[in-house]
Amino acid sequence: MKWNLKDVIQETDHPFLNFFTLIYDVTRDDNTTFEYKYYIASRRKKEELVACKKDYQDIDGFFLPLYYIDPKTNEISILITTQFRPSMNKYLHGFVAGIIDKTDKDIYEAIKREAKEEAGVSITDIEILSSGTTSVGLSDELNLVAMARITSFDKNELEYCEDISYNLIPLKELQASIKANPLEWNSSINFKILVLYLLERFKINN
Repeated sequence: MKWNLKDVIQETDHPFLNFFTLIYDVTRDDNTTFEYKYYIASRRKKEELVACKKDYQDIDGFFLPLYYIDPKTNEISILITTQFRPSMNKYLHGFVAGIIDKTDKDIYEAIKREAKEEAGVSITDIEILSSGTTSVGLSDELNLVAMARITSFDKNELEYCEDISYNLIPLKELQASIKANPLEWNSSINFKILVLYLLERFKINN
């Protein structure tokens, strides 16, 4: 089939997130056509929707697992955040995460800024692990996953509405805790998958 985006209707007008209707003309292989409407939420302006610009590298935000290596023992710990998420009406465990601001000169500056703001840490050795869509059935948001090493700790700089705390948990303890109490770890699917990756990355497998 061939899909032609012929119109976009913005259904709401909110400062941070809006609802859009995408209207496609679709041509089947037998040359018959039909109109198809699809509904998405987006942080972007109408003219900047991914479906309109077709810029699949224009990253919106990121997840950022941060690790710390104790200089005395070489023990590896992971920084775990606990944040109230209004959409779920509960606190969820996760990693530092953020949205790229227009004032950030690049993704690396955004990552360093969010690490400082959310957790009060300075970081180095930033490594991009993956990038892509977060929920193509719901949104056009493009995110990436990066990891970085913590070099120093300071006070965080949260916005007035952010309710975030964090703990530095040795990787072995984190593995044991999640294994013993998997349902008590209120978190996203991404969080648990990334923990498994970190366990493999740092060869914590017992």
